[in-house]
Amino acid sequence: MTANPVPPPPFSLPVTDGRGMVTRAWRAHFTGSYNRVGATVDKVDAAHVTALAAAPQSRQVVPTGGLQVGGALTDNVAVALYAAVTSVALLPATANVGDWCFAADGRKAGEGAGAGTGTPVYWDGTHWIALDSGAAVAA
Repeated sequence: MTANPVPPPPFSLPVTDGRGMVTRAWRAHFTGSYNRVGATVDKVDAAHVTALAAAPQSRQVVPTGGLQVGGALTDNVAVALYAAVTSVALLPATANVGDWCFAADGRKAGEGAGAGTGTPVYWDGTHWIALDSGAAVAA
């Protein structure tokens, strides 16, 4: 099999022109890359499947209002990503160990039955655990 040279990416040029079409330089780069992997959809698809298997994704972040930040991020930034925000009764029956949810009616320490104001919880492999108490969450 002969080697198919791949032209370097033309980073200094736009990917699309004013009509939304891929520019000639980028088309040459994409075509060269496609030909380099065998010029068949099967090989490209196989590479895609292999890449996905190498780095499986368990959660996907889909911002509904957009992820927004005001100002520069200069220090560590803590972000809580919940698998679900729901009542205790509707928490998922199982999850990946360490997954977080927010139990909207979950009780914090000192709150009475039926008077929970909500608490973050995590899945320990068996139960949803309230962060503040370390016990299984209750409504």
